[in-house]
Amino acid sequence: EAARRCFEAASKNLNFVVTSRKKKEETKLPGVNSISIEDEVELDARTSKKERKQEKKAIKDDLSIKENYRPIPDGEFELVPLGEDPAKGVKIGADLPDLVKRQLKACLRENAELFAWSAAEMPGIDPEVACQQLTIDPRASAVVQRRRKQSPEKVEAARKDVKDLLEANFIAEAQYTTWLSNVVLVKKSNGKWRMCVDYTDLNRACPKDAYPLPNIDKLVDNSSGFKLLSLMDAYSGYNQIKMDEIDKKKTAFMTETGNYYYNEMPFGLKNAGATYQRMMNKVFHNEIGDMLEVYMDDVIVKSEEEIDHTVHQKRVFDQARKFNM
Repeated sequence: EAARRCFEAASKNLNFVVTSRKKKEETKLPGVNSISIEDEVELDARTSKKERKQEKKAIKDDLSIKENYRPIPDGEFELVPLGEDPAKGVKIGADLPDLVKRQLKACLRENAELFAWSAAEMPGIDPEVACQQLTIDPRASAVVQRRRKQSPEKVEAARKDVKDLLEANFIAEAQYTTWLSNVVLVKKSNGKWRMCVDYTDLNRACPKDAYPLPNIDKLVDNSSGFKLLSLMDAYSGYNQIKMDEIDKKKTAFMTETGNYYYNEMPFGLKNAGATYQRMMNKVFHNEIGDMLEVYMDDVIVKSEEEIDHTVHQKRVFDQARKFNM
């Protein structure tokens, strides 16, 4: 049961063993213009109508659930500072044996540069390792969505997010684009707004990437019976993967301050999860199943013996450093 809660937490981009809370009900996004395709050609014959409906729901989940779902931690935790700022730290179990705790703290501090609290601290994945391509069906017509009205509060929130994304070089101003999508502001649990992009039309034009995601039940079984588990998630994980140069401008979105496109892979794109999982499997192919389990941007390091956990953590950190994660 504890392992299952770990993976339920990990699949929602959480950090620790938790007891879940109920998710807020999702708000359906307003309709947008549809893609014009001659003779209504099926873009992906491998998927049924039911599967496409599930994909659409999964995309909406990706936009909102990670911010609207927050856990209650189980047990007591101790914050390990990783720099001069005491707020920048990692939580470890307060009840760990003293020797294990000392070793783990030393390991975390030795690898402090791998932890990020801002986009400026993210070096990014080499495009030779992973890069997001859209593979738009050539029969699909480009869509410019009708601009939606936003409240002054949402306009200001989008303005701030755009400023931050520009400073991080995650986005660039679009001078000309054939695809253009609206932004959607999602309310976070702390009352602030998170800017997302409604890629409904763009996603409909892209065939499904059949790369399989891990089976949650199998991951739970593979993590059961271990004495120590460490849960980690990649900071803005999707944004660590670059967009293909040819497809960048197709991710364009409109705001009151102008039109912009993503240099990095944004949330909400179809197949982004498959791209990220493929990259993680490549980076940690020697560790997965042995000392590590991965579900997209969430990682669990597992050890049968507490004394081995620091060794396993170091090995995972070494791989992350090798690939600039």
